[in-house]
Amino acid sequence: MTLEPGFILMPLYAMASWYGLITQANTGKHLLPISLIGWLWAGINIARSKRLDLGIVTFGLVLLASICERYYYGFTRGLRWGLTISCFLVAANFSLVVIFWKPISKDLARSNKSQVWMKIFWSYCACMMVFWLCAGYKNQMRERKNYIH
Repeated sequence: MTLEPGFILMPLYAMASWYGLITQANTGKHLLPISLIGWLWAGINIARSKRLDLGIVTFGLVLLASICERYYYGFTRGLRWGLTISCFLVAANFSLVVIFWKPISKDLARSNKSQVWMKIFWSYCACMMVFWLCAGYKNQMRERKNYIH
């Protein structure tokens, strides 16, 4: 069995995401780097597989809203909702794997993915679905002192 990059990258990305949420949820600073990595990863998936990865859209929305908040407008009412909804869209994207696991696992088995890789992938998607739900909720509940009216 060869050590596939996903064995390390998926758990590492999940742990870094949760660490960012735990340490920076009150500021939202974690959303920009986490969404950038997810967006780049989705782009690599598209380039390698020649198939659409919805993460290019959903992570792109979080990335765009995060950039607008950090560099242009601050934490406005519109960006509060934009970030929250885009986080929930990323969660929905990850939930598709969990919901449609049976046909997805058959497709992955045909592509010679190992059973261990498939278990890591399912666990990663379930974990990140919960992460993005929590990130969206925590963003919506951010302190008003950071809020520009």
